[in-house]
Amino acid sequence: MTFSRPNTPSPRASTLLLVLAAIMLMSLSIMGLVNLLSRGLDESLLAEKEFRARLLLDSARTIAAHPAILRGDPLLRQQVSSATSYEISLTTEGSRLAINQLASSPQQRRFAQRLFEIWGLDSLQAQTLTESLADWIDPDDLPLPSGAERDLYLSLEHPDYPFNRPFDTLDDVPLVRGTQEMERLQPDWRNYFTLYGDGTIDIHTAPSPLLEALFNVTPSEVSRLIRTRNGPDGIPDNEDDILFKTLAEARAVLDVPEGNYRRSASLLTLAHPIRRTDCLVRAGSLERRLFLLVGPGLNLIREE
Repeated sequence: MTFSRPNTPSPRASTLLLVLAAIMLMSLSIMGLVNLLSRGLDESLLAEKEFRARLLLDSARTIAAHPAILRGDPLLRQQVSSATSYEISLTTEGSRLAINQLASSPQQRRFAQRLFEIWGLDSLQAQTLTESLADWIDPDDLPLPSGAERDLYLSLEHPDYPFNRPFDTLDDVPLVRGTQEMERLQPDWRNYFTLYGDGTIDIHTAPSPLLEALFNVTPSEVSRLIRTRNGPDGIPDNEDDILFKTLAEARAVLDVPEGNYRRSASLLTLAHPIRRTDCLVRAGSLERRLFLLVGPGLNLIREE
């Protein structure tokens, strides 16, 4: 009688399997350790960048607040190292439309309506938006001819609108009837509005569309003023910019009809009382911003 021997693994094969299993476990452990160290390194690098950005923001804020620093000073833009830099923009709230003035000033409403038309809204859309903004701010429930008060918002299933008070944040503006088309045509509309100030427009800092709307003229009719204030190199916000000593000097380089100028002259100023500072710092791939508004009774700081 012949007996067959069972087919069992040899001791050498079993040992090899154990070694392979041990290698796999060690590999997984090492991979986990590498991932952990990598995360720790990333967090350490991010913390270092945050620290550098914080120092740069503090430095930029100190520089911007110095009374000897004027728009165009080279110190406002510096490459500190190969990986760090800062940029400071000095302007005023006179380069923006004072949205909270729309309820009380027909002149400001005409100004706003022309600006909206420059952005591409037709005359009816621009009037509707302007008067709806005014109705949102004023304390009564009587709508302007193309405005919107509580009855209209009730029909749109917004019983809590309008707030009937001045805007305290631009985040509320999109709640107003008629703003959807403005957002589509002018995505950066926030850069043209201010919640502060007296509604005057700074002749030194106002952008072309604002001046066009103010004087009800074309871009070519304000282009000579902008070229003049930018100085010989034609670049804004540097050392050779021209500062007008009087409004008469500015008027001399404004190619607008006299009647248009007279109707808008009361809204012009050479230096708006609210100073605006925007600081942008970079530390490697990290960017941080600091925004300041300083003026009579106002000291606002916001970091982004």
